[in-house]
Amino acid sequence: MLPRAGKDFLVRIRFSWRPLFQGRYLLLTNTLSGGIMLSLGDILQQTRENRREPGRVRDWRRTGRMFVAGCSMGPLLHYWYLWLDRVYVGRALKTLSKKVLVDQLVASPTLGMWYFIGMDLLEGRSLSEGWAEFRGKFWEFYKVGPPGRV
Repeated sequence: MLPRAGKDFLVRIRFSWRPLFQGRYLLLTNTLSGGIMLSLGDILQQTRENRREPGRVRDWRRTGRMFVAGCSMGPLLHYWYLWLDRVYVGRALKTLSKKVLVDQLVASPTLGMWYFIGMDLLEGRSLSEGWAEFRGKFWEFYKVGPPGRV
């Protein structure tokens, strides 16, 4: 059992996180969580790659680019889902189905394009190279889903 002071501390800490997921801090939370999720995904992928090829070195710059790309998607997703919630109000199955359909038809291709072009620009490639990569990988990407989406 925890002493009384420990319980009080845990209760205070629990409620201190709440503002990050409500109101004015939600945009910041969504922006940072997009970057953190993409960079954690990259860390996991590089760990997997390093196990397959033991001589490989972890590319922290790639992880940083993933963080930047994820953070750039955060505000877009934040406002996209606010808009979806305003247009499609409710939790009925029909309403949720409409939200998912619109999300898949509009946001998924847009975020895919944003990701591929953005990553190519961050890696020093041209806009046309990013567009070509997006077009070449679109269907494979579309089946899996864009990075940063929860």
